[in-house]
Amino acid sequence: MSRCRTLRVGIRNDHGIGLVVKTDGSNCPLSENKNQTKWVPRCQLMPSSPLSVVVQQLRAAAERDGAGKTDGELLTRFLSRRDDDALAALVERHAPMVWGVCCRLLRNPHDAEDAFQATFLVLVQKAATVVPREMVANWLYGVAQQTAVRLRATAAKRGGREMQMNEMPEPAVAEPRDHELLSLLDQELSRLPERFRALIVLCDLEGNTRKEVARQLGCPEGTVASGLARARDLLAKRLVRRGLAVSGGSLTAALSHSVASADVPPTVVISTIKVATLLAAGKAAGVISSPVATLTQGVLKTMFLHKIMTTTMVVLALSVAVITGGSLAIGQTEGTSKPKVG
Repeated sequence: MSRCRTLRVGIRNDHGIGLVVKTDGSNCPLSENKNQTKWVPRCQLMPSSPLSVVVQQLRAAAERDGAGKTDGELLTRFLSRRDDDALAALVERHAPMVWGVCCRLLRNPHDAEDAFQATFLVLVQKAATVVPREMVANWLYGVAQQTAVRLRATAAKRGGREMQMNEMPEPAVAEPRDHELLSLLDQELSRLPERFRALIVLCDLEGNTRKEVARQLGCPEGTVASGLARARDLLAKRLVRRGLAVSGGSLTAALSHSVASADVPPTVVISTIKVATLLAAGKAAGVISSPVATLTQGVLKTMFLHKIMTTTMVVLALSVAVITGGSLAIGQTEGTSKPKVG
């Protein structure tokens, strides 16, 4: 009787998880022909077999690092199960982009670390407000920019001087014009409509391909390409109005700079994941530093006030519309009911 020889066990993105076997006999139950390779889905494996255990371990490892999962899927896992692995995957995935924002706006390394950590602590507490859930990167960019600006203003009020961040790598291009461009980049990028800003964040600041972004957002690649071109054009025009004559090529190069220079220290990522995980579990008392806690609460308060203000403006606008519409209706009624004279 022929026997099956296992060649390898692995993860196949197109078929899921299973094992690849090669047969050397026609009686092998996993293949109908001799010397044929066959894919056996995980559901057909004996749950107690050693190979099944290995496959399950590989699957667990893949789930821990978020491989193949979109931001929306990871965020859903965190919200529904308070999944620490999903939260860690989100922090690791978006750490370079968030770190880049903090470094561009804050020259003090300690301030940059505080703003970085506070950004993800805000995510832990306000994750349910990320709508749609696939827009995590865009949401984090907005929070990071707001957090860094707030911290910079606080430092200015204290009268403290910002220390040159010597530990951070200098941009590869050291022309003054590029420094000026990067200093204005976040100011104007934050003012773009969200649908355009999201494409620049995902493609240019995080270095994803258009195909990857299309999968992430669930839209055609052509839509991403045209939207990205439009977003870059809008951003370039905003920078021109600020006195910087930039082309699409120079803008792309400057954006690539921010990606290349955003080399976040591993210790910062590890400590942030630890604190964020404890906060999600309600065990962060005494763990979060006082400056980070104050900064996080300040950002949360600002977000809350902004929400109230937005809601109030909407209610006022609706009230004005109702009152105006009612006045017009009354005027028309009085006009039509006025008796004729003579």
